[in-house]
Parts: sequence; C-alpha cells; structure tokens
Amino acid sequence: MGTRQDWNGVKGTYSSSLPWEKERWYKVKTTVSVKDLKMQHYRDDVKVGEGPLPQDYTFGEGDIHIGGYQRNSSPMHGWIDEVKIYGKTLSAEAYPPTLSVTLARQDGVYKIGEKAEFQISAKKINGEAFAGIADYLLTLDGGKKLGDGKVTLGATPAVIPFSLATPGVVRCVITHKDGQTTVSALAAAAFDPEKIQPSIKEPEDFGSFWNAKKAELSKIPVEPLLEKSDKYSKPDVTVYKIRLASINGAHVYGWLGVPAGNGPFPAVLTLPWAGVYPIDGNPDGGWVGYARKGCLAMGITIHDCEPDLPPEAYAKLPQVAGYPTVGRENRETCYYLRAYLGCVRAIDYITSRPDWDKKNMIVQGSSQGGGLTVVTAGLDPRVTAIAANVPALCEHAGKFSERPSGWPQLVPDGNENVARVSAYFDAVNFARRIRCPAILSVGLIDTTCPPMTVYSAFNVMQGPKQLVVTPRLGHVSSKEFTEASQRWIAEFISKKTKTN
Repeated sequence: MGTRQDWNGVKGTYSSSLPWEKERWYKVKTTVSVKDLKMQHYRDDVKVGEGPLPQDYTFGEGDIHIGGYQRNSSPMHGWIDEVKIYGKTLSAEAYPPTLSVTLARQDGVYKIGEKAEFQISAKKINGEAFAGIADYLLTLDGGKKLGDGKVTLGATPAVIPFSLATPGVVRCVITHKDGQTTVSALAAAAFDPEKIQPSIKEPEDFGSFWNAKKAELSKIPVEPLLEKSDKYSKPDVTVYKIRLASINGAHVYGWLGVPAGNGPFPAVLTLPWAGVYPIDGNPDGGWVGYARKGCLAMGITIHDCEPDLPPEAYAKLPQVAGYPTVGRENRETCYYLRAYLGCVRAIDYITSRPDWDKKNMIVQGSSQGGGLTVVTAGLDPRVTAIAANVPALCEHAGKFSERPSGWPQLVPDGNENVARVSAYFDAVNFARRIRCPAILSVGLIDTTCPPMTVYSAFNVMQGPKQLVVTPRLGHVSSKEFTEASQRWIAEFISKKTKTN
C-alpha cells in the first residue's frame, strides 16, 4: 500500500490486490467518470479495480483524475501520482520537500514601477524547514526571460525582489532537484493588468472576411433535425439531440433542452472545452442545465460527429486528430473556421424558434469554450451577454513579441505565415467588437491560458464587463467564478425580463 495526496491535501491510501514489490516506484491513477459516478483504479496503466464515487467527493465537469500531484504549487485534477513501496518507515529527509512561493499582497496586483518580492520557503514532510538550494526563473508570464538565479532555502524565507516598468505579469518558477526527484512551485504578480494591451494586430480585412463567411453560412438552410431523448427528458424539461447544417457539407451536433410550457424563454448556449469527447444532454448537468432554470439551453460540439458516441469511438475519428492545428496554414482551411461558424449556426437556430423570448441570447464556456464564447460574441451581435472562464484562443502570435500565447499554441516558432493566418482566428480581435455585458475569469498562475492573454482580450471589450481574478489558481474553473457567473446570468436574465 502506498500513500497519496488528494485534491484537498488530505492523505489517503491506494491499495491493490496485486502484490507490491519493495523499493520500486509505481505509477497509480484513479479516474472518475462523471457519466456514471464510478472510479477506476490503475497501477502502471493496468486497471486493478473500480468502485462508486464517495458521496463527499466534489469535482468539476468532465472526466477527471484524483491525485495529489502539485503542478507549480497548484493541486491539479488530471495528473498521475507515483508511489514507492518501502519495507520500513522512512525519515523525513527521505521525502522531497514542499516548495512555496508567496507575495506580500494576497491579490498579487501592483502598480508598474512598484517594488515587490517573491518569498520562497521549503518544508520537510514533518513540517520542519528544509535547507538546500533552489533555482528560480522570472519571465513575462512565460514569455520573455526577466531573470534567473539560485536561492538558499532554510529557516528564513528566501527573497527575490522584482518590478516591472510596463503593464504585465511576472511569473516566478522555483525548482529544486535532488537526484532524480524534482519539485517546483509557481507564483505570479500582475502590474497594472487593466492596462495590458494586445500584442497582436487586427488584419485590415478582418471584418470583411468574417462578414463574407457569415453571408456564405446564411445561404445554407439550417435544416434542424431534432430527436427527442427519452433517456434525458424529464417531466419539466424535454431534451433533444440536435443536428444543424453548416458550411462545406458539415453539421453542428449537440443537445437542446426545452422547459415545459409555451414560453417565451431566454436562451443559454454552452460551448465546449478542448478535446474530442461525448457530451450528454442530462438537464441536471452543465450542457443543458439552464433548461431547468426556465431557459432554452443548448450545448454543442465543434466537431462534425454525433455527441453521444462511445468514448473510444472519438479516438478513431480521422477528421479530429490533432484538430487545433489542422489547416492552420490558410484561413480557408483552418479547423476553427468551421468551428466559429458552427457557433453562429447554433444561434441561427435558437433565435429562429418561436419560443425564444427575443431578448436574451447568452453564451458561456470554459477554456476553449471560453475562447469560443468571446469569438461568438464578437462575431454575432445577437449575443446579449457572455460568461467566459479562463478563455483560450487569445494572442496566438504573442511569442513574436516575447509575450505568452494562449492555448492551443497555434503558431509554431518563427512561422510568420501561420502567425498572419492566426490573426483571423484570434479571440482578441473578436473581443474588440464586443459591446454586450461580459463576465470573464483569469488565474494568475495559469500556464495554459496565461493571464496576459486573457487581459489582452478583456481590456479591449467595449461593453459592461467584470473580471474574476484568482491569484493562486491556474487553469481551473474556480468556485469564485462559478458562483459569480451563475449569479450574474440569473440577475441579467431577471433584469432583462422585467425591463423589456
């Protein structure tokens, strides 16, 4: 039996009926299926058991892994633990230390030119101070190198002073290596982040290009095909699997939840995070959950495939392999051309329904879905409000200005042609056109969608806006944003319903 550290930092145990050899490392993993609420346990990638999810365990949307791996001091779902089996109790010195990086200010925000300090500490597993040497690296949010060196760890926290003369984010990564074991920690400070401006430029024909594509889409009949789902429908919500015609003979697939009654209803469209996977139409879940709150609720996939195939079937679809970079050399072949227009097509359908209230067309999403949400609002003026969590698809060519680029790192190093094409698919250029109310989130230690990329989009939006900042979180859906966005959407719908 080995020990592991779970999401909440509480020690747990991992066991297997298979024998454990002493003095060797094992890779252990526990996955959770949100669909059936079951856990599957693996050791060295071999399934060794399964069981029901504990009732007191909480998790976000999608399939996740339970584990205690800490990436840059932020505990993450989706990572694999390693355990080593010993025949005797080990001393505290046998375990790697835990590193931490902190700032004097809890919000991590400073004025440009202001002096700040990263404070570095390390502890043994028994809580005592750890003595040793660690390396540090300071960057402009993962872009331009700002400094590096070594610090001495001990009873007193090591201090790394720093500042920034222009608006931006300073990221500090601390690494300690002892033999084959490496531990690291991360923190970041933002300097006048509300003044961060995009590094990428908008092409002169950006507007005309997308207007032409929307005109092309408008000539294609929507041809909605709805199939009632007895599996997902409830007494108060009818759920349909839906298919809509789109450009180049492709289709938009998803689920639609319709509340009981005649309406009219406000509408909420949910856009997908990254990956190729099944989405479900359970109105108790996230894709069409707003149907139970009295809204037309639609969730779509951006891939031209059914939303409810077996999970293993999606890995065999040739058209979606490595999809984010497919066709990126040309704006006519980029995978996201059809994806962006597919979001518009979903709105075409929703707003054509006689039970839509003609007032509320809200779009929401997280990560890739957050980026798609920003794009859709900038592309389609029928969108009346958006909620975008840690949005991706921003600052594709940021690296050309020694700035960070957001997921999916669309532009290869030094490829100026792809950089030019990427500007037509950069969420920042769509954000410049947004006039509707918006709520977004950003994590200051997000290394997937670095905060400077999110600020670049948020700061150029023209309508009423709110940003939920989580200084010590990375690429996650925070409790703060979940609660704020749900409250914000509910208040927005209520206000519009009463005043119109």
